[in-house]
Amino acid sequence: MKNFINKNNTTLFLAISFFISIFIIQIFYLAIINPLAFEYMSYAKLNNASPERHFSVILKDPEQKICLILFLWSLMVGFFNYYILQLEAMALEQNLNPMSIISNVNADQLNESPDLYKILIENKFDMLQLDLTFLKYISWAIPSIGFIGTVRGIGEALSKAAEAIDGNITGMTSSLGVAFNSTFVALLISIMLMLFITRIEYKQDSLIVSLRTKFLIK
Repeated sequence: MKNFINKNNTTLFLAISFFISIFIIQIFYLAIINPLAFEYMSYAKLNNASPERHFSVILKDPEQKICLILFLWSLMVGFFNYYILQLEAMALEQNLNPMSIISNVNADQLNESPDLYKILIENKFDMLQLDLTFLKYISWAIPSIGFIGTVRGIGEALSKAAEAIDGNITGMTSSLGVAFNSTFVALLISIMLMLFITRIEYKQDSLIVSLRTKFLIK
């Protein structure tokens, strides 16, 4: 497993973790969310009432499902990057080939110039920032998907306004639930994901500071 978790396998890990995320969330929905949501929605329809705000009702729509898949996928990728950072920090702390952290070139082929080390460390910092572009994109995409659910739900609610006027409010309230629940779930997930990204950025900055201390301060 340790041999698999390295920069060379990033693309493969992205693909595998994506399908694992879909599988886990799909099982979660089939086993728990869908049966419970169907029960609560059926009860509300029979009684012409608004469905109870149970977690299964809040998560039942496809927008929330997609957000959860992306969130789980992001966590896997984030832990992948965090583990690599941890290995590099340990290698630097223990002086286990520290040059390999900032350059693929053998140390004997480099002159010990502070300017050269500075360039290599800056390149390392830029590469670390590029590693986060995927997670930052997902953190933007999740609220956007939630807003799509909001627009869809409001549109459905407006189309059922005539039923609500006649006294059947179940359809309209259900559609409005889609609108608000999708936004609620997406924003909540986005907050948690941004906290996770912040911790990764902290680890990256700590590594860069350690590299500058190691190679630039003599």
